[in-house]
Amino acid sequence: MSKIKWYGPTTVLLITILLVLIGGPSVARKLAFEHDKAQIVQIKNGLDKNVTLAELSESFKKVAKVVKPSVVSIDVLSKSRSTTRSELPPDLHRWFFGPEGQNRAPKRDDKSDQSDEFDKYNVPRQYGNGSGWVYRNDGYIITNNHVIEGADKIVVRFHDGSERDAKVVGVDVKTDIAVLKVEGDRLHAAAIADEPVEQGEMVFAFGSPFQFEFSMSQGIVSAKGRQLGILRQRRGYENFIQTDAAINPGNSGGPLTNIYGEVVGMNTAIATRTGSYNGLGFAIPIRMVGNVADQLIDEGKVRRGYLGVFIEDLDPKMARSFGYDGKGVLVVNPIENSPADKAGLKRGDIIAKLDGEPVDSADDLRGYVADLKPGSKIKVEYYRLKNPTDTKGAFHTTTITIGELPDQVATLNPGVTTPKTTTHSEVLGKLGIDAATLTKAQAESLRIEFVKGVLVADVRTGSAASAAGLRVGHVITHVMGKPVHDKAALLKELNGHDLKSGVRISIMDRDTPRFIFLELPK
Repeated sequence: MSKIKWYGPTTVLLITILLVLIGGPSVARKLAFEHDKAQIVQIKNGLDKNVTLAELSESFKKVAKVVKPSVVSIDVLSKSRSTTRSELPPDLHRWFFGPEGQNRAPKRDDKSDQSDEFDKYNVPRQYGNGSGWVYRNDGYIITNNHVIEGADKIVVRFHDGSERDAKVVGVDVKTDIAVLKVEGDRLHAAAIADEPVEQGEMVFAFGSPFQFEFSMSQGIVSAKGRQLGILRQRRGYENFIQTDAAINPGNSGGPLTNIYGEVVGMNTAIATRTGSYNGLGFAIPIRMVGNVADQLIDEGKVRRGYLGVFIEDLDPKMARSFGYDGKGVLVVNPIENSPADKAGLKRGDIIAKLDGEPVDSADDLRGYVADLKPGSKIKVEYYRLKNPTDTKGAFHTTTITIGELPDQVATLNPGVTTPKTTTHSEVLGKLGIDAATLTKAQAESLRIEFVKGVLVADVRTGSAASAAGLRVGHVITHVMGKPVHDKAALLKELNGHDLKSGVRISIMDRDTPRFIFLELPK
């Protein structure tokens, strides 16, 4: 018996090998096929009984049924023969529409000899499309400002195929939010989420990408609080939700929802090298959307809190130059008679906390203050050097009554071209600067306000000054807090510091004060 047990498996293996050798590859393929068939049947039976997958799929379908009736497709039309999106800066156009520019206006007909004054008699032509969603049952629709900017006519199309003309109630260019109004009833307002989404949460993006109307894509929240800089030219406010749910040109203005079909954000921009989905989509949080929309509907404008102070992010090197170790926001200069000025904030102060909460960036501070109601009070904790030459400062606290952000506030202006001078010195040469004492005549020719300081006439490409952001037309007014009214004073102060450890300078960028940290490579 022992011999039979020993040789039995060996005999079977030998017989199998013999059959394969006799039958050739066809027998092997048949055996493999039967094995795969049996495995497929087994897995299929398992999928049929998988309650979890069935429930997940059913949940996705329910989200679509709940959200779709509130989603709209928006067509924008223009009577003009010329480009109507000329007001949209090129970098914003790239972020919103991609390199190809899906929402371009019709090109000018160069062969036409008619004047633009007769364009108002033209038949409106569609030049772009986007998405939106029903905010309130009484006809208010939310979308992006960049979707409808420049439109002579706006047509809103609903999920049932019906169309209605829309009028613009109001727009807020600082957040890229627009509110439209359509007449009639039987509208399905979207449900609004009570709580903000968190990183990792599942979300759905709705809209009409590339005019494929009422599409739905699924992903997760990749990140929160993204600052893209696409609204910087308009002194805007950014706090984007990043998602990998597919967002493409045409999705702009559509809702981003959670797993309950509640709107958590509005699809707005994409980061792409191709013009299409690359896994990086961005949406405005619903709290910001609702706050702006309600004010546009109820008051016709958006009222924002206002401190009245120029601020910059604080990097570690700049912080150390003040003897400060920590996070905060650097005060470049308070605006005269502003709330910050009246409360005693000064150039070089470092704002560390607002109402007891740490402040990490200038964008965070601007956003926090903008959400405050004018007239409300805020406690500000800040760090200050008692004297410019001190190496260590102290913390102070003040209470500021928030003002209302004016319609027009000072902004950073681009550099200007100045006559190149031949003034030079070793220390300036190392930094990569040519400079001269600013005269009233130069200030007048450059159309800048005259201040006592040193005009930057040339900046060498690749130099330390260039890397730090110093540009032609800047006027250097202080070095480590000490005034430099002429070139001699500038040279004296620069030579009095170790430039490899770095030095803080104050400049005027046209009429806007700024700080810059200069440092020679070690």
